[in-house]
Amino acid sequence: MVNIGIPICIENLPEHIQNPPPILVSKNYFAYLPENRLCAAWGCTVTALGHTRIRPGSSYPPQRHPDDHHFTWESGRIIDAFQIVQITRGHGIFESARTAGPQPVETGGVFLLFPSIWHRYAPDPRAGWTENWVECRGPAFDTALASGALNPDRPVRSADRALENTFAVIHAWAMRDPLANQGVISALGLQLLALLLREVAPDTRSSEAALIQRAMMLMLERSHEPLNMPRLARELNVGYTRFRELFRAHAHTSPKQYHLRIRLDRARDLLRNTDKPLKEIAQLLGFHSAFHFSYQFRAMQGLSPRAWREQARLPRSQLARTG
Repeated sequence: MVNIGIPICIENLPEHIQNPPPILVSKNYFAYLPENRLCAAWGCTVTALGHTRIRPGSSYPPQRHPDDHHFTWESGRIIDAFQIVQITRGHGIFESARTAGPQPVETGGVFLLFPSIWHRYAPDPRAGWTENWVECRGPAFDTALASGALNPDRPVRSADRALENTFAVIHAWAMRDPLANQGVISALGLQLLALLLREVAPDTRSSEAALIQRAMMLMLERSHEPLNMPRLARELNVGYTRFRELFRAHAHTSPKQYHLRIRLDRARDLLRNTDKPLKEIAQLLGFHSAFHFSYQFRAMQGLSPRAWREQARLPRSQLARTG
């Protein structure tokens, strides 16, 4: 056991671990970490993590976690954070207050634990399992839950090697020093979330979503020109009315407004970083005239392009005095 001033149990630690390529982890460990303001700033704080191999016939869960995280199959458990658990060997079952009875978890499977939702899980005693797990708190996970990308009604999913590899890197950093490397580990927690959203939210990768993503890419590529939206819809092989409905549902704005926003984003870059006159900027971005460009810019920014450029180029100290 290694004592670093926080609750932690690490078995048979090597003296030094280099920053490795993703590999399978063979050492059992777990660590509990404090809240971290820096990690919270980017939306994810990892507050607990571990890797454990449960051999066939072993008791589960191991009798060594803090009281607020330990549980028995008879009682289950409720926690106030998100957890991601991946099973890399063996199999077992998972159950929560949002599932219709026990759900099978196979090798390579992943299940999610949600704040304030009762759950329990265990390996098949005849097979055991190897589990990777990480506990995360923060607005990135809250937003994924609120948007429906993470769904408590669908907690058990399949995963791929990318998730396992990310866990392996997390474990390597943790076994070096989990507290000192909490920032790196938390950033990798965001990577796990991104991989989960790819794997556990197939609705976000539907043909409709893919069509809108393609439309957004074309709008970005063509930000220098007026865009004929009905023609764009035909290019994407969808009716214009349906295209507008899908675009608004996925992007929460109209195609026309989205394209205008892209053009005005580029306009701000040109105003801030070049000395090009307004007429030239209007031409570069496909506006009918400098007047039309100025009108649209003022409507969105609340300032004329000329006034915005002057303000954007003020020294920071002067901005603070005039703000």
